[in-house]
Amino acid sequence: MSEMIAWFIKHYPKMKAQMQGCSHSSGCDEVNPYHIEDDCWSHTMMVCKMVELNSSDKALLASALLHDIGKPEVRCVNPRNNHVQFFGHEEKSAYLAKPILEKMVSDALLEKSQAKEALELVTKHGYFYTLKDANEAYVFFAEKRVFFSKLTLLVECDHLGRFGSSDVEQSFGKIKEMIERIKYFLEQK
Repeated sequence: MSEMIAWFIKHYPKMKAQMQGCSHSSGCDEVNPYHIEDDCWSHTMMVCKMVELNSSDKALLASALLHDIGKPEVRCVNPRNNHVQFFGHEEKSAYLAKPILEKMVSDALLEKSQAKEALELVTKHGYFYTLKDANEAYVFFAEKRVFFSKLTLLVECDHLGRFGSSDVEQSFGKIKEMIERIKYFLEQK
């Protein structure tokens, strides 16, 4: 992982600086309860470490590094409640990750298949937060069980790569319940 991070910093120093300057808080006294670690780069490094502790899969490692690179471009503050929001950051991150992953392939850090899978992981890392019905997921993941395992690990590491309140834990508990139902269904097939 450290080799991949060092490569990223060398080739994309402006993107790293943007992530360091992209706060999860609005700048007033209120701390974002979902990300008290504050900036996107710190969160990303925490996610990278969590993934590295759980897997050596290069697609997962690359997706951990790139999963939030779109946040600086979509960051906005809701004027009604002063909360920072990152709507559409998964899609923006995937868009920005595509040429980076292509360069990783050309620099022999990843194989093409790993880059393709990393891009899909970046694109889908917010999937469970918007999923309303597990039945939709059963269909999607029925033929993608290995991908499902990697995605759930990325989502769990994304969650563990932050400090938050009890509300955050309760919210993630519901996502974990849905993931467990999907896992159970996939194991039965």
